[in-house]
Amino acid sequence: MKSILIIGASNAGKSTTMREVCKKLSPSKVYRLYANKNNLEKSRIELSDVKKIFNDTFIIEIDGKFVLVVAGAPTEQKIKITILIEICIELKINISFILVSMRSFERSKNFDTPNELKKKSEIVLTEKIHIIKDEKFEDNIEWNKRINKIADTLKSNI
Repeated sequence: MKSILIIGASNAGKSTTMREVCKKLSPSKVYRLYANKNNLEKSRIELSDVKKIFNDTFIIEIDGKFVLVVAGAPTEQKIKITILIEICIELKINISFILVSMRSFERSKNFDTPNELKKKSEIVLTEKIHIIKDEKFEDNIEWNKRINKIADTLKSNI
């Protein structure tokens, strides 16, 4: 399994970046993952929409393969990446790729997303992002380069 790690400060645009990358990938299906970290068996997925990808965990299907999308940083969701992967295994969802956002500094006790991710996958891209201070950031060259780079890297590694 391979992965991409997006790192940024609070309000740097991590979730928005994740949503736009997913839109660019044109998934055939989008599911929201309702994680129950105390009882993995009670976790579930529900059909969703790519427009709703924001500050949560989703699974998208691209070319028949599943991508775990952690749009909300694990520390913000208060759930480790390892638990999210275990939930997918419990739900019998064969994840081919992981796209994870995380805060620049994880201050929550026992969280080490980069090392957890390294143990479970090969990180093919680590992208540090910052807020793009432009009212029309969607038209910004830097924004479009960011989205294209992440989407192209994922597509070529899935």
